This record gives sequence, C-alpha cells and structure tokens, in this order.
Amino acid sequence: MRPDGKPEGLRQAMSWLHTWSSLLLGWLLFAIFLTGTLSYMRSEIDDWMRPELHASSPATPPAQAAEKALHTLAQLAPQADSWTIGLPSARQTAVTVSWRAPQPASRPQPGQAPARAGQTTRYLDAATGEPLTPRETRGGNFLYRFHFELYGLPRTWARWIVGVAAMMMFVAIISGVITHKKIFSDFFTFRPRKGQRSWLDAHNASAVLALPFYIVITFSGLLLLVNTLMPWPTEAVYRGDTMAYFMELRSLSTGAAPAGATASGGAPARAQAAGGRSAG
Repeated sequence: MRPDGKPEGLRQAMSWLHTWSSLLLGWLLFAIFLTGTLSYMRSEIDDWMRPELHASSPATPPAQAAEKALHTLAQLAPQADSWTIGLPSARQTAVTVSWRAPQPASRPQPGQAPARAGQTTRYLDAATGEPLTPRETRGGNFLYRFHFELYGLPRTWARWIVGVAAMMMFVAIISGVITHKKIFSDFFTFRPRKGQRSWLDAHNASAVLALPFYIVITFSGLLLLVNTLMPWPTEAVYRGDTMAYFMELRSLSTGAAPAGATASGGAPARAQAAGGRSAG
C-alpha cells in the first residue's frame, strides 16, 4: 500500500521485494561469493600453506607416479573398498591418494554425507611413493567448504541456509529486472556527483553488465544443492536408501565397478586416477 492509500503496482511491489531480499542475506551472499572465488585457487592455496608438499617432484612421469602410488596403497589400505589417485599437475606437486574403508550397511548419521563416509586421504612423493606429512591445515579446502557449507554448523543445516540464500538472490535478480522498466537504457546512464542518484546509476550499470553471470551462477548453485533442497524424488526412487543413490552416481561418473568388487590378487577393482594427468 502506498502512502496515499492507493494499492501498489507490480513494479512497486517488486521494488520492495528486490530491496529486502537483497538486504536480508546480502552479507552472507558476499561471503559465499568471496570464498567461492578463492576456491578456484584452492590447490595453490593448499600448496602455499603446506610447504612440506614441495618436496615432491611434479616432473615425475605419470605412469611412474601412478605405479608408486598403487604400490603404497597396497600397503596402506589393502582391504579398502576403493582407491582414488590424484596425479601431479601444474597446480599440484604431490600425489594425492584416498581410500574408503569397508562400511557396514547402515544409514549415515544426520548431517553426514554418505559419499565421504570412512574416507582417508594421504599425500605421497611423486618420485618415490613415500608418504608425506604436511602440517595440519585445511588450506584452500576451508574456503571451498565454506562456500556451500559455511562453518561451525551441521552440514545439512548449512547447505539449507546457503540454498535459501541462493533462492533469495534469484528472487532479487528477477524482481530487480521487473523493477527497472528501462533497465537497458539505464545501463548507459550515469550522472556523476549526484549523491544517491550516482550510486543508483552505478548499481544499475554494474548489475546489467553482470546479469547473465548472476543468473547462471545462482541457478547452477541451486542445481548443485537440489538433493538437499528437494530430496523427495531421490527418496521415492530409492525408497529412502540415499546411500544406494550416491554409490550408483559415483559408479556412473567414474565408470567403476560396484562397491565391494575386487580384482585378482585382492586389490580393489575401483582404482580411480584423477588429477591433471592420468597414467598411461
């Protein structure tokens, strides 16, 4: 309702919605965007914060690094369900290996991601396969996880908060487009030294310039959190067995054998090579 008692039009209502949806979660979204941007350099941040990994030689041939890693994994985790090997690349000097211990057929605890239950990660020298012991720090992974799980909160709750923030941003984008009837002509309008008017012109220009990016990054973020925000289709198809869903998704993405299958000699059948370079 306007001050003169007349009902608000669509643009006035969208202006109110645009303002408050932006203000309520603006600072949280800023932190999410900042950590997400820095996450693109998380490998470099990891190496910078763990100089012990610099002892590894990234120039080691991929086949040799993979062979050494497999030999070490056979000693460290012979009974694992799966092995994952990350070979050195331009962004990573050491070999990263991880394995998943055999898990009982039980549902994960609330807030625990089934796909990562029981996973152990180690770093190896690419040339020798010897384990490296970097200092305790989450490095760039802290920024990466904060981007969609925040900090100090249960994982499920944190993802819900981030998902709601993303939905509010999407609402702010759509309502902002509706509010500015002359959005594209306003893009070419800037009135300097006009106080608040100048700030509004700058806001309009920067918003229109990056509008496609804002839409794509927000919508894709919602898609990545779809299993948290809309878990009902998965629960209906898999009858509540989310572990089966994640295991099938993992096998489809890696081309791996079903969990528990072993190759001749007792080694896990699912030895996945990852990273910038693959063996062979």
